[in-house]
Amino acid sequence: MRHRWTIDDLRQLTLFATCSSRTLEQLIPHVYCRTYRKGQLLFMEGDPRERVYFLMSGYIRLERMNENATHHYADYVKPKQFFPYNGLFTGEDYRHTAEAMTDIEVIYIPTDRFERFVSTQSSMLLYIIGQMNRILDLHERRVQEIITPSAKERVLNTLHFLIEDLGEPDEQGVRVRCPFTAVELSRLSGTSRETVSTILAKLRKEDVLRIDAHQLVIGHPEYFEQDID
Repeated sequence: MRHRWTIDDLRQLTLFATCSSRTLEQLIPHVYCRTYRKGQLLFMEGDPRERVYFLMSGYIRLERMNENATHHYADYVKPKQFFPYNGLFTGEDYRHTAEAMTDIEVIYIPTDRFERFVSTQSSMLLYIIGQMNRILDLHERRVQEIITPSAKERVLNTLHFLIEDLGEPDEQGVRVRCPFTAVELSRLSGTSRETVSTILAKLRKEDVLRIDAHQLVIGHPEYFEQDID
């Protein structure tokens, strides 16, 4: 594991791609690397928001529960993404718990250093605003699609959201490399594990998707674009 990153390393990240070397030299002393094992927590909801992160490899779940633990919300971070956006420049505490869904590597920067740096870079601010708008649009549509009395539709719409958010082109169609179990999908869709398992079995039988080491491989992503009866 590297303890420091270079300017060229930072330019792998879209946020820093257009920054001059002289500008990035100011930030490099405050950039740190760390690895986590699957299941480890990076931070918990309510912890002081001391660091911002860039995920370099693996997948992370951001999770939040209401006070009575009766409602569950989860979001996912894929490689080369910045997180958390929530609370940037305004929040003192983390609003989610971050858990490694796989073994991961991250780089992190102290929040105060990062926010001071970004506040002087108009192109970076515009990029962050654009990403926040993209996330807001995606999750507004997610809420609209998943709020339905039909358990089947909730599962299918959840799969559609995961394909859109995490899917990558694959020679077999689209692959969601973030590992998902039936239990995880049932929590996301607000249905039972049995319902999810039944629907997945039907989709496998119809060759719409298959599961490869907990990764979703979607051979016919267009299936999720149509209205399902």
